[in-house]
Amino acid sequence: MNKAIRSITALLAAIMLLSGCGPASNRPATTSLSSPTSSSSTVSSPPTPAAVTTPKTVAAPTMSAAPNPAPATGGITVNAAGAVLPNHARTPGAVNPAVTPANIGRTICVSGWTATIRPDSSYTTELKVQQLASGYTYKGDTAKGDYEEDHLISLELGGATSAEANLWPEPYKAPEGARVKDVVENKLHSLVCDHAISLATAQKAIASNWWVAYQTYVGAAAANNQSSPAPAQPAPVPAPAPAPAQPGNGATALCNDGTYSFAAHHQGACSGHGGVKVFYK
Repeated sequence: MNKAIRSITALLAAIMLLSGCGPASNRPATTSLSSPTSSSSTVSSPPTPAAVTTPKTVAAPTMSAAPNPAPATGGITVNAAGAVLPNHARTPGAVNPAVTPANIGRTICVSGWTATIRPDSSYTTELKVQQLASGYTYKGDTAKGDYEEDHLISLELGGATSAEANLWPEPYKAPEGARVKDVVENKLHSLVCDHAISLATAQKAIASNWWVAYQTYVGAAAANNQSSPAPAQPAPVPAPAPAPAQPGNGATALCNDGTYSFAAHHQGACSGHGGVKVFYK
């Protein structure tokens, strides 16, 4: 029985071997290959890119054609006559737009009007100290008490009230300084308010060169006054001639015809001789 089973088993194994149904480990390996792509295959077009929005052009900020100038430096100018003038790079002068030729009768020509617009002294003093510290001085003097913070175009001529371009430290100690400039300012103010010169003429004169303005409107006027003939004086009354000395001949009177009289009294003396010229007694 066992022999018969072993025979059947051997036979089945032989059949299985011949039919290729052996164990998986004895089977030949197989390689899977992808089929080649046909040359006639349709190639898909790339997708159309989404529309690109063009950004709006942003205008560049407007820039000044020239860079900001450096702060002006320098001191006070002294001309050949010794007059002190502002440094025009620092103080070219500026006007008050509220003052016009049409309204001078309601502004600068009204007594006391400038007091209503004059800047506070704390502002002008601080500005003076800053200017002196930056070298805006007369002969290096930095003592603020030696200067008046002056409006180049004065307020009474329509000058700007607080603009640094119209303010400068004007020295008191210069021979031709602050107090002399005040004279021409007052003169120009009178001429403008009397309509003798225009407001623009006065402003330009004081801003360009206040010393020349002084010579033009004050110095020339003074010179003209000096050249005018002095008023006629009354002729002096001549002193009376001294009386002739009494002659030694005892005469009592000198007659008008040059003869002498020996009359004892004035009455009757020189009768017939033109009257008495001098009676001695």
